[in-house]
Amino acid sequence: MMKGFKTKAVSDQLGVNPTTIQRWIKYFNIPCQTNEQGHYLIAEKEIGLLKSIKDQLNDGLTMKEILEKDTNFQMLKKDVLPKKEMIRADVFEQKLEQLMIHIEQLERKLSVKADEVVEYQVLQHRSELDSLFSMVSKIDERMRKMEQHLAPVQKKVVGENVSQIPAKLEKPKKNKLMRIFSL
Repeated sequence: MMKGFKTKAVSDQLGVNPTTIQRWIKYFNIPCQTNEQGHYLIAEKEIGLLKSIKDQLNDGLTMKEILEKDTNFQMLKKDVLPKKEMIRADVFEQKLEQLMIHIEQLERKLSVKADEVVEYQVLQHRSELDSLFSMVSKIDERMRKMEQHLAPVQKKVVGENVSQIPAKLEKPKKNKLMRIFSL
């Protein structure tokens, strides 16, 4: 069983309201145990601290000044860490399992999203390749037409029928003298 005096008993002993005792305990971070209902159980040592607070307040100090001035409360601030409840192993395992399920769901969503991105990129590349293939096909067709258009002219040049070459395709004749100086 927990040892200590209830808030009401301490407030009667000090001659203050029970809510004042609760406020002091919270403000000055005075370590107290609590019972099953959450009520403070105040030990003899802490009653001495509460009496000291009451006396200093009666002397005209503010709670902030008491907290800054009194070495007892400065030590409490350093030594007393906030109470952390230990969670039960089964609760911890349950929360861990929920976390693992959540992580797996996120990994699946990420995988699906990555697949969608890759699929989009492949479709974009396919579209670009189709466009390039179309351009190459057009160039090939134009080359064939040009070759067909120039085929009769080439036959005449090969057959030494030079006089029938169109004027646009004839090479201009340079003067022999010009050729010597142009080198």
